[in-house]
Amino acid sequence: MREKKEREPEGKLGPKIIYWASVVAIAVIWVVAFRSYFEQYDSAHPEIAWALPWVQSDTITASGVYLWNEAEVRAPASGAVSFPSGAGPLRVAKGAILAKVDGSYVRAAQEGYFLAGSDGMEGKWRYAALWPGYDELPSAPPVTMTKAGQRVKSGAVIGKLVLQPQDLRFIGYADLTGNLEEDLASNRVMVKMDALDTPSHAPVRVYERVGHRAKMYLTAPWFPPDVTLSRNCEMLIEAGTVTGVTVPESSVIRRDGVWGAFVLKGSEASFAAVEGRSISGNRFLVTSGVKLGDAVIVNGGSAREGRVRLW
Repeated sequence: MREKKEREPEGKLGPKIIYWASVVAIAVIWVVAFRSYFEQYDSAHPEIAWALPWVQSDTITASGVYLWNEAEVRAPASGAVSFPSGAGPLRVAKGAILAKVDGSYVRAAQEGYFLAGSDGMEGKWRYAALWPGYDELPSAPPVTMTKAGQRVKSGAVIGKLVLQPQDLRFIGYADLTGNLEEDLASNRVMVKMDALDTPSHAPVRVYERVGHRAKMYLTAPWFPPDVTLSRNCEMLIEAGTVTGVTVPESSVIRRDGVWGAFVLKGSEASFAAVEGRSISGNRFLVTSGVKLGDAVIVNGGSAREGRVRLW
Protein backbone atom coordinates (compact mmCIF):
# COMPACT_ATOMS: atom_id res chain seq x y z
CA MET A 1 0.00 0.00 0.00
CA ARG A 2 1.09 3.57 -0.66
CA GLU A 3 2.33 5.24 2.49
CA LYS A 4 0.96 8.64 3.36
CA LYS A 5 3.52 11.37 3.92
CA GLU A 6 3.06 12.89 7.28
CA ARG A 7 2.41 16.58 7.23
CA GLU A 8 4.81 18.70 9.20
CA PRO A 9 3.14 20.46 12.07
CA GLU A 10 2.16 24.00 11.15
CA GLY A 11 4.05 25.38 14.12
CA LYS A 12 7.39 24.31 12.57
CA LEU A 13 6.85 26.08 9.17
CA GLY A 14 7.15 29.58 10.57
CA PRO A 15 10.84 29.41 11.57
CA LYS A 16 11.81 27.87 8.20
CA ILE A 17 10.04 30.62 6.23
CA ILE A 18 11.68 33.25 8.36
CA TYR A 19 15.08 31.57 7.92
CA TRP A 20 14.93 31.41 4.10
CA ALA A 21 13.47 34.89 3.87
CA SER A 22 16.40 36.14 5.93
CA VAL A 23 18.87 34.31 3.66
CA VAL A 24 17.33 35.91 0.54
CA ALA A 25 17.28 39.35 2.16
CA ILE A 26 20.92 39.06 3.18
CA ALA A 27 21.88 37.97 -0.35
CA VAL A 28 20.01 40.91 -1.91
CA ILE A 29 21.60 43.36 0.53
CA TRP A 30 25.04 41.90 -0.24
CA VAL A 31 24.54 42.21 -4.01
CA VAL A 32 23.28 45.79 -3.68
CA ALA A 33 26.17 46.72 -1.41
CA PHE A 34 28.65 45.02 -3.74
CA ARG A 35 27.35 46.90 -6.77
CA SER A 36 27.21 50.16 -4.86
CA TYR A 37 30.82 49.74 -3.78
CA PHE A 38 32.07 49.18 -7.32
CA GLU A 39 29.89 51.96 -8.72
CA GLN A 40 31.37 54.34 -6.17
CA TYR A 41 34.84 53.00 -6.90
CA ASP A 42 34.37 53.45 -10.67
CA SER A 43 32.96 56.91 -10.10
CA ALA A 44 35.96 57.88 -7.97
CA HIS A 45 38.49 56.13 -10.27
CA PRO A 46 37.14 56.79 -13.79
CA GLU A 47 38.81 55.87 -17.06
CA ILE A 48 39.91 59.02 -18.85
CA ALA A 49 40.76 59.93 -22.44
CA TRP A 50 42.51 62.92 -23.97
CA ALA A 51 40.97 65.22 -26.58
CA LEU A 52 42.85 64.68 -29.86
CA PRO A 53 43.08 67.05 -32.87
CA TRP A 54 40.86 66.28 -35.85
CA VAL A 55 40.04 67.70 -39.28
CA GLN A 56 36.79 66.46 -40.85
CA SER A 57 36.14 67.02 -44.57
CA ASP A 58 32.56 66.67 -45.74
CA THR A 59 32.39 65.04 -49.17
CA ILE A 60 29.01 64.63 -50.87
CA THR A 61 28.16 62.41 -53.81
CA ALA A 62 26.01 64.30 -56.31
CA SER A 63 24.11 62.14 -58.80
CA GLY A 64 23.05 63.61 -62.09
CA VAL A 65 23.62 63.87 -65.83
CA TYR A 66 26.00 65.59 -68.22
CA LEU A 67 24.99 67.90 -71.06
CA TRP A 68 27.00 68.85 -74.14
CA ASN A 69 26.53 70.06 -77.70
CA GLU A 70 26.84 67.34 -80.32
CA ALA A 71 26.14 66.52 -83.94
CA GLU A 72 25.04 63.18 -85.37
CA VAL A 73 27.36 61.48 -87.84
CA ARG A 74 25.37 59.73 -90.60
CA ALA A 75 26.29 57.28 -93.33
CA PRO A 76 26.62 58.99 -96.73
CA ALA A 77 25.72 55.77 -98.54
CA SER A 78 24.66 52.17 -97.93
CA GLY A 79 27.35 49.57 -97.36
CA ALA A 80 29.91 48.30 -94.87
CA VAL A 81 31.27 50.94 -92.47
CA SER A 82 34.83 51.29 -91.22
CA PHE A 83 36.55 53.76 -88.92
CA PRO A 84 40.10 54.51 -90.13
CA SER A 85 41.20 56.20 -86.88
CA GLY A 86 39.19 54.00 -84.54
CA ALA A 87 35.74 53.95 -82.97
CA GLY A 88 36.70 56.35 -80.18
CA PRO A 89 36.04 58.21 -78.15
CA LEU A 90 38.94 60.21 -79.58
CA ARG A 91 39.68 63.84 -80.33
CA VAL A 92 39.66 64.73 -84.01
CA ALA A 93 40.55 67.87 -85.94
CA LYS A 94 38.27 69.67 -88.35
CA GLY A 95 38.27 67.81 -91.68
CA ALA A 96 39.58 64.54 -90.18
CA ILE A 97 38.17 61.32 -91.66
CA LEU A 98 35.72 59.81 -89.18
CA ALA A 99 34.30 56.93 -91.19
CA LYS A 100 34.25 55.30 -94.59
CA VAL A 101 31.12 53.70 -96.11
CA ASP A 102 31.30 51.95 -99.49
CA GLY A 103 34.13 54.19 -100.72
CA SER A 104 32.59 57.41 -99.36
CA TYR A 105 34.33 59.32 -96.58
CA VAL A 106 32.73 61.11 -93.64
CA ARG A 107 34.77 64.06 -92.38
CA ALA A 108 34.51 66.07 -89.18
CA ALA A 109 32.67 69.35 -89.71
CA GLN A 110 34.72 70.83 -86.86
CA GLU A 111 37.06 69.83 -84.04
CA GLY A 112 35.58 67.56 -81.39
CA TYR A 113 35.33 64.13 -79.78
CA PHE A 114 34.24 61.39 -82.15
CA LEU A 115 32.39 58.32 -80.90
CA ALA A 116 31.18 55.58 -83.27
CA GLY A 117 28.00 55.03 -81.31
CA SER A 118 24.69 56.51 -80.30
CA ASP A 119 22.26 56.35 -77.36
CA GLY A 120 19.35 57.77 -79.36
CA MET A 121 19.21 60.98 -77.29
CA GLU A 122 21.19 63.13 -79.69
CA GLY A 123 19.29 66.39 -80.17
CA LYS A 124 16.81 65.49 -77.38
CA TRP A 125 18.99 65.73 -74.25
CA ARG A 126 18.66 69.44 -73.55
CA TYR A 127 18.67 71.78 -70.57
CA ALA A 128 15.12 72.95 -71.30
CA ALA A 129 13.84 69.40 -70.88
CA LEU A 130 15.90 68.47 -67.81
CA TRP A 131 16.00 71.48 -65.50
CA PRO A 132 12.32 72.33 -64.84
CA GLY A 133 10.61 70.51 -61.96
CA TYR A 134 11.87 68.58 -58.95
CA ASP A 135 11.44 64.98 -60.10
CA GLU A 136 14.38 62.62 -60.28
CA LEU A 137 16.40 63.09 -63.45
CA PRO A 138 15.92 60.53 -66.22
CA SER A 139 18.58 57.92 -66.88
CA ALA A 140 20.07 58.06 -70.37
CA PRO A 141 20.08 54.83 -72.42
CA PRO A 142 23.42 53.09 -72.89
CA VAL A 143 25.46 53.84 -75.99
CA THR A 144 25.19 51.30 -78.82
CA MET A 145 28.44 51.16 -80.72
CA THR A 146 28.61 50.78 -84.51
CA LYS A 147 30.97 47.94 -85.30
CA ALA A 148 33.55 48.11 -88.05
CA GLY A 149 32.39 46.00 -91.01
CA GLN A 150 28.71 46.44 -90.05
CA ARG A 151 26.43 47.12 -93.03
CA VAL A 152 24.42 50.34 -92.71
CA LYS A 153 21.86 52.15 -94.79
CA SER A 154 22.33 55.56 -96.29
CA GLY A 155 21.45 58.26 -93.73
CA ALA A 156 21.73 55.91 -90.74
CA VAL A 157 23.35 57.31 -87.57
CA ILE A 158 26.78 55.72 -87.21
CA GLY A 159 28.18 57.95 -84.48
CA LYS A 160 28.37 61.40 -82.97
CA LEU A 161 30.74 64.35 -82.85
CA VAL A 162 30.82 66.17 -79.49
CA LEU A 163 31.95 69.63 -80.48
CA GLN A 164 35.08 71.15 -78.96
CA PRO A 165 35.92 73.41 -77.32
CA GLN A 166 32.85 73.70 -75.08
CA ASP A 167 31.91 73.56 -71.40
CA LEU A 168 30.74 70.26 -69.99
CA ARG A 169 27.61 70.93 -67.93
CA PHE A 170 26.15 69.00 -65.02
CA ILE A 171 22.61 68.86 -63.63
CA GLY A 172 22.08 66.89 -60.44
CA TYR A 173 20.94 66.67 -56.85
CA ALA A 174 22.98 66.62 -53.64
CA ASP A 175 22.11 66.60 -49.94
CA LEU A 176 22.60 69.94 -48.20
CA THR A 177 25.44 68.76 -45.99
CA GLY A 178 28.17 70.88 -44.43
CA ASN A 179 28.69 74.21 -46.21
CA LEU A 180 27.15 73.21 -49.54
CA GLU A 181 24.30 75.74 -49.49
CA GLU A 182 26.69 78.59 -48.61
CA ASP A 183 29.14 77.42 -51.29
CA LEU A 184 26.39 77.36 -53.92
CA ALA A 185 25.24 80.85 -52.96
CA SER A 186 28.78 82.24 -53.15
CA ASN A 187 29.78 80.30 -56.29
CA ARG A 188 32.67 78.45 -54.64
CA VAL A 189 31.69 74.81 -55.15
CA MET A 190 34.70 72.48 -55.30
CA VAL A 191 34.27 69.14 -57.06
CA LYS A 192 36.22 65.96 -57.86
CA MET A 193 35.74 63.19 -60.42
CA ASP A 194 36.71 60.55 -57.85
CA ALA A 195 38.29 60.18 -54.41
CA LEU A 196 41.84 60.42 -55.82
CA ASP A 197 41.17 63.57 -57.86
CA THR A 198 42.24 67.06 -56.81
CA PRO A 199 39.30 69.39 -56.02
CA SER A 200 38.58 71.98 -58.72
CA HIS A 201 36.19 74.93 -58.87
CA ALA A 202 32.87 74.24 -60.62
CA PRO A 203 31.11 77.51 -61.53
CA VAL A 204 27.44 77.58 -60.45
CA ARG A 205 25.07 78.44 -63.28
CA VAL A 206 21.91 78.15 -61.18
CA TYR A 207 20.64 76.17 -58.19
CA GLU A 208 17.45 75.66 -56.21
CA ARG A 209 16.79 74.28 -52.75
CA VAL A 210 14.47 71.24 -52.84
CA GLY A 211 13.70 70.21 -49.25
CA HIS A 212 16.90 68.79 -47.74
CA ARG A 213 18.59 68.72 -51.17
CA ALA A 214 19.82 71.16 -53.78
CA LYS A 215 19.24 70.89 -57.50
CA MET A 216 22.34 72.25 -59.22
CA TYR A 217 23.36 73.31 -62.69
CA LEU A 218 27.16 73.49 -62.74
CA THR A 219 29.98 73.84 -65.23
CA ALA A 220 32.27 70.84 -64.80
CA PRO A 221 35.98 71.74 -64.61
CA TRP A 222 36.89 68.80 -66.86
CA PHE A 223 35.87 67.26 -70.17
CA PRO A 224 37.88 64.09 -70.96
CA PRO A 225 36.82 62.18 -74.12
CA ASP A 226 35.53 59.10 -72.24
CA VAL A 227 32.80 61.22 -70.62
CA THR A 228 30.91 60.88 -73.92
CA LEU A 229 30.34 57.15 -73.24
CA SER A 230 27.51 57.93 -70.80
CA ARG A 231 25.42 60.95 -69.91
CA ASN A 232 24.72 59.51 -66.44
CA CYS A 233 27.31 60.52 -63.86
CA GLU A 234 28.30 61.19 -60.28
CA MET A 235 30.68 63.79 -58.92
CA LEU A 236 32.12 64.36 -55.46
CA ILE A 237 31.55 67.76 -53.85
CA GLU A 238 33.77 69.18 -51.11
CA ALA A 239 31.26 70.65 -48.65
CA GLY A 240 33.59 72.28 -46.16
CA THR A 241 36.18 71.33 -43.58
CA VAL A 242 35.45 71.18 -39.86
CA THR A 243 38.26 71.35 -37.31
CA GLY A 244 38.05 70.38 -33.67
CA VAL A 245 38.98 67.61 -31.27
CA THR A 246 37.70 64.09 -30.87
CA VAL A 247 36.72 62.26 -27.71
CA PRO A 248 35.14 58.83 -27.18
CA GLU A 249 31.47 58.90 -28.14
CA SER A 250 30.63 57.29 -24.77
CA SER A 251 31.97 60.37 -22.96
CA VAL A 252 29.30 62.65 -24.43
CA ILE A 253 25.88 62.47 -22.75
CA ARG A 254 22.69 64.51 -22.62
CA ARG A 255 21.95 66.12 -19.25
CA ASP A 256 19.04 68.48 -18.64
CA GLY A 257 18.58 68.82 -22.39
CA VAL A 258 22.22 69.74 -23.01
CA TRP A 259 24.90 67.62 -24.64
CA GLY A 260 28.15 67.62 -22.74
CA ALA A 261 31.08 65.73 -21.25
CA PHE A 262 32.77 65.55 -17.86
CA VAL A 263 36.06 67.42 -18.17
CA LEU A 264 38.85 67.06 -15.62
CA LYS A 265 40.63 70.09 -14.22
CA GLY A 266 43.27 68.70 -11.93
CA SER A 267 41.38 66.12 -9.85
CA GLU A 268 37.97 67.82 -10.21
CA ALA A 269 35.39 66.69 -12.78
CA SER A 270 32.84 69.18 -14.07
CA PHE A 271 30.16 68.94 -16.75
CA ALA A 272 30.90 71.05 -19.84
CA ALA A 273 28.40 71.68 -22.63
CA VAL A 274 29.74 70.69 -26.05
CA GLU A 275 28.83 71.15 -29.70
CA GLY A 276 29.70 68.73 -32.48
CA ARG A 277 28.62 65.45 -33.97
CA SER A 278 29.31 61.72 -34.02
CA ILE A 279 31.84 60.47 -36.55
CA SER A 280 33.21 57.06 -37.48
CA GLY A 281 35.10 54.84 -35.07
CA ASN A 282 32.81 55.52 -32.08
CA ARG A 283 34.28 59.00 -31.78
CA PHE A 284 32.64 62.38 -31.26
CA LEU A 285 33.94 65.47 -33.07
CA VAL A 286 33.76 68.41 -30.64
CA THR A 287 33.79 71.87 -32.21
CA SER A 288 33.10 73.78 -28.98
CA GLY A 289 33.30 73.03 -25.25
CA VAL A 290 36.40 70.81 -25.13
CA LYS A 291 39.83 71.89 -26.33
CA LEU A 292 42.96 70.06 -27.40
CA GLY A 293 44.65 68.32 -24.47
CA ASP A 294 41.61 68.28 -22.16
CA ALA A 295 40.95 65.05 -20.27
CA VAL A 296 37.40 63.68 -20.30
CA ILE A 297 35.78 60.80 -18.44
CA VAL A 298 35.23 57.97 -20.93
CA ASN A 299 32.00 56.63 -19.39
CA GLY A 300 29.97 59.81 -19.19
CA GLY A 301 26.83 57.96 -18.14
CA SER A 302 28.30 56.95 -14.78
CA ALA A 303 30.41 60.05 -14.17
CA ARG A 304 29.68 62.60 -11.46
CA GLU A 305 30.90 66.10 -10.76
CA GLY A 306 33.46 66.42 -7.98
CA ARG A 307 36.82 65.05 -6.92
CA VAL A 308 38.13 61.91 -8.62
CA ARG A 309 41.21 59.75 -8.14
CA LEU A 310 43.18 59.23 -11.30
CA TRP A 311 45.75 56.75 -9.98
